[in-house]
Amino acid sequence: MENAGETQKRTALASVRNLVATPMAGAVTILYVIWQLVVEQQLFLRTFLVERMGKRGVPVLPLGYWNVLALKTIMLCQHLSNNPDLLRDVRRRTEQRVLRRLQSRGVSRRQVLAISEYKSGEIEPHRFYHEHVKRSVPCVLRGFVENAPADWTLARLAGRFPETVVQALDKGTKKMVNTTLRQIAEDRRSNLIPQQLLLDQNPGFYEYFNIPRSHQYFPVMGRPSKPVLSFLILGLGAGLNANYHCEEGPNWYLAVSGSKRWTLIESEYSWLLYPAARGNGMRRFAEFSADEHGEPSDRDAYALMEYAPRYEFDLHPGDVLFFPAWMWHKTINLHEEGLGITCRYTAPTQISNRYFRGLQLLSAGFWKSCVEVIGCSIRGNISDLAADTEHNEQETALY
Repeated sequence: MENAGETQKRTALASVRNLVATPMAGAVTILYVIWQLVVEQQLFLRTFLVERMGKRGVPVLPLGYWNVLALKTIMLCQHLSNNPDLLRDVRRRTEQRVLRRLQSRGVSRRQVLAISEYKSGEIEPHRFYHEHVKRSVPCVLRGFVENAPADWTLARLAGRFPETVVQALDKGTKKMVNTTLRQIAEDRRSNLIPQQLLLDQNPGFYEYFNIPRSHQYFPVMGRPSKPVLSFLILGLGAGLNANYHCEEGPNWYLAVSGSKRWTLIESEYSWLLYPAARGNGMRRFAEFSADEHGEPSDRDAYALMEYAPRYEFDLHPGDVLFFPAWMWHKTINLHEEGLGITCRYTAPTQISNRYFRGLQLLSAGFWKSCVEVIGCSIRGNISDLAADTEHNEQETALY
C-alpha cells in the first residue's frame, strides 16, 4: 500500500509539472528578457551608442564610430526583416570604408595571439572561475583527462550506445535528420554528415565521460553547477570541420578522440568576419564561403578578415578548451575522426557581445528555445530535446 501511495504521489506530481511547465517557462522567459532589455541592454541605447562590441580589455581597432553604427543599423534591419540581402550595397560600401581606415593606419594583419595554457592540476577551479570564466578569457587545460581512454572512439561508442539519437545532415535532401549512433558509425559520411548528439538524453554518458568533474569550474552562488545542455560533437573526416561561427553561452570543450586545429577570434572583431544576418539569433556565422583552411575563398572580397587578431592552437584527446560566449571559432580535423564534448554553462560572466545578445532577444527562435529548454527542465524530460533538429537547420547552408 505504501508503494502504491508513493507511486500515486509521483504520478500526481508529474501531472502538475506537465501542466505548469510551459506557462512557467513562458513567464520565466518574459521576466528574463525584460531584465536583459532594461539592465544589460539599457533599452538598446548602450548597445547602439557604444562602439565596443566585446568585453573590456580587448584592444579596439580603428573601424570608425560612424562605420560601426552604420553596420549595427544595417544588420538590425536585415535581422528584423529576415532578409540578409537588404541594404547589402550600403553594407559593402561601409565595409570598404573600414578597410581603407585599417590600411591607412597600418594595422597589423593576421596577428596571432598567445592563449593561456595550463598543465593538468596547474589551475584550481576557484582560480579558473575568477580569472577566465568571470572575465571571459579563453584558456586551454592540457591533459585535463590524463591518458584519455582508448575506447573514446566512434566505433566503441556506437557499440556501447547504439540506439542513441543523433542529428545529422542528409546529403541528398540537405535537411537535418534524426538517426542513431550505430547508423552514423556504419555510414561513415557516405550519406549523412553527423552533427551532434545530446548527452543529456542518456545519463550513462555523464559517467562515461565523467562530465560532473567540470561542474566545480562553473559555480553559481558558490555551488558547482550543471551545464544547461551538453553535446557530443561528431566531427568525421580530415580537414575543415566547422567554418567560423559563434554562439551564446560559455563553452567548455573536452577533446575526446582525434586532434583538431582551433582558431578563436574575440567578439570585439566581429565586423571583420562579415557576420551573416540569417539564423534565429542563437548563433552567428561568417557569411563567406570558406576554403579548405576555413578562410574566405575570395580573399579580396573579404579582405577585412586579414586584420582580425586570432588565437591558433591544437587540441588533443583529454585537453579542455574554455572560451566565452560569442567568441568566433573554426575547427580543422587533423585526423579522420575528431570527437569532442561541449558543455554550455550559464555561470555569471562579463558581457562578451552586447549587440549580438540584443539581436538574440529580438528573435522568435530564442524565445521558443528558452521556453522549450526551461519547460523540459521543469518536466524532467530534457532528453526530449535530442530529437529537435530545428535549431540546426540554419547550418544547412554551410554544406
